[in-house]
Amino acid sequence: MEPAARKKPARTPTPEAPAKRTRVDRDSVLFALGELVRREVDLDALLAQVIDTVTKAMDADRGTFYLVDRARGELFSKAAHLPELREIRLKVGQGIAGHVARTGEAINLSHTEGDPRFYGAIDRATNYATRSMLCVPVLDRAGEILGVLQLLNKKGAAFDDDDEALLRALASQVAMLVESTSLYAQLRAPTGGPLRYRFNGVVGGGARMRRVYDLVTRAAGTDATVLITGETGTGKGLIARAIHYNSPRAGRPFVAVDCASLPATLIENELFGHERGAYTGADQRSVGKFEAADGGTVFLDELGEVPLPLQSKLLRVLQDREFERVGGRKTLKVDVRILAATNRNLEDMVARQRFREDLYYRLRVLSLAMPPLRERGPEDLEQLAYHFLAGFAQRHNKPVVRFSPPALARLHAHSWPGNIRELENCIEGAVVLSVGDAIEVADLPLPADPRELPPAGRKGGRGAAADLARLSWTEMEKLYIEAVLAAHDGNRSGAARAMGIGRATLLRKIKALKIRA
Repeated sequence: MEPAARKKPARTPTPEAPAKRTRVDRDSVLFALGELVRREVDLDALLAQVIDTVTKAMDADRGTFYLVDRARGELFSKAAHLPELREIRLKVGQGIAGHVARTGEAINLSHTEGDPRFYGAIDRATNYATRSMLCVPVLDRAGEILGVLQLLNKKGAAFDDDDEALLRALASQVAMLVESTSLYAQLRAPTGGPLRYRFNGVVGGGARMRRVYDLVTRAAGTDATVLITGETGTGKGLIARAIHYNSPRAGRPFVAVDCASLPATLIENELFGHERGAYTGADQRSVGKFEAADGGTVFLDELGEVPLPLQSKLLRVLQDREFERVGGRKTLKVDVRILAATNRNLEDMVARQRFREDLYYRLRVLSLAMPPLRERGPEDLEQLAYHFLAGFAQRHNKPVVRFSPPALARLHAHSWPGNIRELENCIEGAVVLSVGDAIEVADLPLPADPRELPPAGRKGGRGAAADLARLSWTEMEKLYIEAVLAAHDGNRSGAARAMGIGRATLLRKIKALKIRA
């Protein structure tokens, strides 16, 4: 008789179980947040999703993500389950979170009562009872503290050692996410100004940009067509993306069309597609940008370059959301939102019958004007400069982290006719040329500051300045372009790079200003 089958003992947890849980939860954080980092989303919304995801993964009742404001020596809550208060601010060293920010130590308290580091005033203000707490630092790749992750009251138990290990692992992933946003350069910049931000990738918190952010927020909540105006290089494309990625259509395609870079004969094909046999070489059907963006957003950049005959077809799309492919007869309907941008004066083009009046009024349901860099103030200029400095230092593996005072003064003295694009190119060139940890004046690829030249170099001093003051902006722009072209021996690509604008934009200006080059 065979012996009875022995009953298998209950399986005990293996030492690898916590590690497996850590790996899964870390992956869930990255999966939930990784795509958002590459978009111009509202940074507060991004950070809120960070703390929501971490708190859920850790089975905690509440969570808070504090950022360190170095200029003030404070921590402030920018993402928190905190319905009772708008914000918590702590001095570095104050409370458990402040102690973690000062020392870099993780703290795990099964009971907060009696711990001298616990700051009970917040519980009294919120009428919330903190029983257990787990708090870890968020460190960047250089080992500096960006912020603090804090969890309160694990459901059903106190936080254990495995929870601490998991939260440390999550904190490292959160740090990587923060380092991937435009907020990171602000946290590291030694400017001493207040920490201001709104949309990822869109830098600056001055009064002019705060008005832009307000309009973006209002526009994003609707499906209205938006016309974004402003000089070349002011960031119109970034603002269009911010509107899309903060709208209900954020999960659908964002399709951009640069109308200035396309020959007039190809714009219609690019926008609407073509049927097989529509013209020689059309051996198969092609889907246009409007079809590709169905359910999402079409961004028409440099719309002022669209030829007059095609404008009527665009008007039909705006009115009825329908069109035919080139060479086709079937009417197609699409569900798209339309955003448009131009550096041209469309009202002037309408008056000269170069742009359809009915299309113009259809486009400007909402109008958003981007300010030129020279009108955004010194604070925005420094934020942008440090934003580009951080990115290019990492890209080119350079140790540079700051601007010398003379270099910063030189940046402020320049008028930036190429706007943010010119500044970006300037900072990259300076980073490449830099030696040591600071950008110096000699590293900046900028023309000599007229104020620093001797009187002979000013060609008349005050008289020359007075002569310039009598010129119109168009005349000034023409003189500037002619001078840069001459400095580059007529090389248009090199001149465009020096001005911080695209080659197609330079060619268009040369033609419009009737420059012989």
